Amino acid sequence: MNQRLCTLITASLLAFGSILPVAAAESATKEKSKSATSDPVAKEINKVDSKAGGDSKSKLIVVPIHGTLPERGVTLTLFGNRSDSLKDYLDLLRRARADKNVEGVVLRFTDLTIGLAAVQELRQAVDDLRAHGKKTTALLETDSQAAYIIASACEEIVMPPSGYLMLHGVKADSYFLKGLLAKLGVRAEVIHIGQYKAAGEMFTEDSFTTPARANMNEMVDDLFDQMTTMVAQSRKMTQEQAVAAINHGPMSPDEATSMGLIDRVAYAEEVYETKEDDGAKIVQMDDYDNANESKSSDLSPFSLLLGLASPSSMTASSGADSKYPQVAVVYATGPIVGGTAEGMLGGDEQIAAEDFIETLEEIRADDKIRAVILRVSSPGGSAFASDLIWRKMEELKKAKPVVVSMGDVAASGGYYIAMGANRVVAQAGTLTGSIGVVGGKADLAGLYEKVGVKKETISRGDYAGLLSETGGFSPKEHDAIERMMRQTYDEFVAKAAAGRNMTPEQMNELAQGKVWTGQRAKDVGLVDALGGMGLAVDETKNLLGMKSDDKVGLVSYPKEVGLMDMLRKAIGKDATMAMNPLTGGASVAALLPEGLASALTTARSAAALLNKERVIMMMPFLPVIR
Repeated sequence: MNQRLCTLITASLLAFGSILPVAAAESATKEKSKSATSDPVAKEINKVDSKAGGDSKSKLIVVPIHGTLPERGVTLTLFGNRSDSLKDYLDLLRRARADKNVEGVVLRFTDLTIGLAAVQELRQAVDDLRAHGKKTTALLETDSQAAYIIASACEEIVMPPSGYLMLHGVKADSYFLKGLLAKLGVRAEVIHIGQYKAAGEMFTEDSFTTPARANMNEMVDDLFDQMTTMVAQSRKMTQEQAVAAINHGPMSPDEATSMGLIDRVAYAEEVYETKEDDGAKIVQMDDYDNANESKSSDLSPFSLLLGLASPSSMTASSGADSKYPQVAVVYATGPIVGGTAEGMLGGDEQIAAEDFIETLEEIRADDKIRAVILRVSSPGGSAFASDLIWRKMEELKKAKPVVVSMGDVAASGGYYIAMGANRVVAQAGTLTGSIGVVGGKADLAGLYEKVGVKKETISRGDYAGLLSETGGFSPKEHDAIERMMRQTYDEFVAKAAAGRNMTPEQMNELAQGKVWTGQRAKDVGLVDALGGMGLAVDETKNLLGMKSDDKVGLVSYPKEVGLMDMLRKAIGKDATMAMNPLTGGASVAALLPEGLASALTTARSAAALLNKERVIMMMPFLPVIR
């Protein structure tokens, strides 16, 4: 599909959308009247019986957990329903906890690939259920290690006879592209400030440098210790026994039972039958969740067309019951980039500075919003964009209390935008810090020679060739770039020091590009407390002078946009790029090992940023527990 045709289709849809204003307005009014809910627990709990069954039996909710669990689901796409997110699961488990008609939950795990911080967030939700007297059972239908660590928090773990358990420990892979680039005739020249700042080493090295290897080993040691501690505590064994179980290798359900890692072997249907014999009513998550109207969008043709004229008729309400103090929950997810978000219809998540700042200004001006929770899950990106967002966060903090909740990663630029909050909360398994900067460029002269490209340049000025893609930096250019980067690094350290009540000298000892786990970051003062969104809410209440059992209304930002807005945004841009699902080499990436595909994605993001900006704040790797 070429760009002209895509643009024609987009324009036609926009034109057609203009004939539906009345219907859309009526739909929006109805949607608004239906969507008012009281936050954390929500009044809608009592509506669940419409499909989940209205009899007097206590319900056991079957919750299938699988996939990669983005922080926040994308509601509106033309090609499928909303994907389940970490927020969706946490909200559902919180509702189940507060619902007196729910006896407990059955967590049914299939393939799950998430970071340790997300694992810890879900474990805390399970612990919360148990603390409120709810029964918790885990059905393990996958060999996913992340799934097992969450499941171990449940009262009972069940595996089918055909399954197997594989606890393999912690592994962090890093890929080095220097040899590949050399074969292509490309030479990367990278400058970094901070001895541990390894984001550019994938382009310039064949293996870890000594500081990077030391930093990686520290992280893997800490993550492994956290993992074995969680398993040991949940399964009532020593940490040495947990380590021995991991080192045992793959094991059958019977072996896992004998080692105390699971409780029994049975199929899902047998588990349900046993629960029903005990008087419970089995209810699937989708049936229970129907009352939560923000769960999914109506993608019927008529509703889709209504969405052209009114975003509120197609998107989830983010409102909260006005009788409670309102708290904005701002999701900062993905790489940090300048300008506005690219793409449409469910594109990759990113923190686009202009869009994000607009959201922060809207929140600052809204007198109904009493406080802000910034949920950060970002490896960083543009140094310039990070600083612009940091400045707006400082302005926001003068008007309202700000608490940061860190997800799997809040490092480099992701830490930069978080460091000035009133309180910073991270999970023990969060990867954070990485206070350092990277700059450089690629020399394509060898590639041009290989493919027969000739280039001639006529220039004036000592630094005319600074940004040239043929040739490395001259000594004078290298010094100029390094001087600029040093200024950026010193500013990063100074602002981080001010935000964490340290001297610049103290912060510099913790900086140098070093990545910290949340556990170690808490020990050295880079974060204030360990926990998830629940703790962030409690910290916010404390700053507002409220009691821990007082209720607040949580309002999600950025607000979800309607199809009309996305189509308008697409016009004038490359519609083919926006609508083609294969854009960016997705079809090739699907054929690669997961780790290599992730490394190439990181490399592409870093290269794209370096092509636009000479200084970036970006973390080099994202270890995944699988």
